[in-house]
Amino acid sequence: MGHCVAVAALLTFTSINGFAQTAEVDCAKPHQPIERAICANGALRALDARADAYYSMLLEAKPAAESAPYREFRESLQADEQKWRQETRDACGPQVSCLASAYEHRVDELRASASEHLALTASAAAAHTQKPAGPLIDYKDATYRIGTQDVTLLGGQHTAPAAPDSAAQDVTRVVEPPEHAGGKLGGRPAVAVFLSEEGGGSGTFYYAAVVFADGRGTTFQIGDRIQPVGIAINGDDLVVSYLDRKADEPMVVPPTVPRERHFAYMNEQIVERPAAQPAAQ
Repeated sequence: MGHCVAVAALLTFTSINGFAQTAEVDCAKPHQPIERAICANGALRALDARADAYYSMLLEAKPAAESAPYREFRESLQADEQKWRQETRDACGPQVSCLASAYEHRVDELRASASEHLALTASAAAAHTQKPAGPLIDYKDATYRIGTQDVTLLGGQHTAPAAPDSAAQDVTRVVEPPEHAGGKLGGRPAVAVFLSEEGGGSGTFYYAAVVFADGRGTTFQIGDRIQPVGIAINGDDLVVSYLDRKADEPMVVPPTVPRERHFAYMNEQIVERPAAQPAAQ
């Protein structure tokens, strides 16, 4: 199919011929156990919405000409979506880690398909689906407060000797996936992201981090050798989802226990909200 189509034209959606069908789970009335599992987890809801955004973009974007190759592609896309839902997503049942992995791979596949078939770049797609209004925030070239130190990332990473004259390195980096999230915290445009920190020992510590338009941010330590699942800004609520271990499990056990925590940004710090009192949506 033709690729010489302007991005603006490609993002003009149409609802003709019954193709304006959404793949997103309707959390107002989830019927199946797997739908209830997705709706009960903020990170999975975000992944579901992101996958649906790319699917709808591919399904409904109207090219310059409604060519036969594009119609064939659209039909195969619908069949592929149905197959993925039945054979991959639904096969996970209510297992959060399996669902997160299935959705992350599906988002990658749909993003690649958008680039191939609609001449869209990943940055254009992300701008259409998630970027908040306001200044561009370069979260990979920013300074984050970690404990009592300021750590400046360049290209998403900071490396320094673990100790004077030591060959061991302390490495702090942006963790993606899951993708970063945009929104407002404390009335200011912000980006939320996971950071990891590795030193000379065996641990890898993960942080929830927020950074603002001035290139400065702060962090909150989430845990050691966890598995990040998602991060989102919902109103003034910073929502972090990840997999952890049971209290009596050693670190060699892969994390499988889903956890979701809510934070606020107050006095230039990330502060955890009481579990029973998440921010009003």
